[in-house]
Amino acid sequence: MGLLEDLGNESNFPKAKRAWCTVCELIKDLPEKESNAFIARMEIKSITHASLALVLKKNGHEISQSTVSRHRRGLCVGDAQR
Repeated sequence: MGLLEDLGNESNFPKAKRAWCTVCELIKDLPEKESNAFIARMEIKSITHASLALVLKKNGHEISQSTVSRHRRGLCVGDAQR
């Protein structure tokens, strides 16, 4: 089979069983003031994913910088504000 046929064959692309976005869940679970402050910080491009993840970890939220990055880029599986 060629590339075109493989790309057209749905059986080559099983549905991913991805976990819900941890950042989306956190945004929903935090008190409103903390949630709004976190969202505001995520919108500042000069703040790194690693810095955000470190602050979260310091406050008891085990979320990796790659998860923060995925959420900020809109590539997560979730529906909270990005």
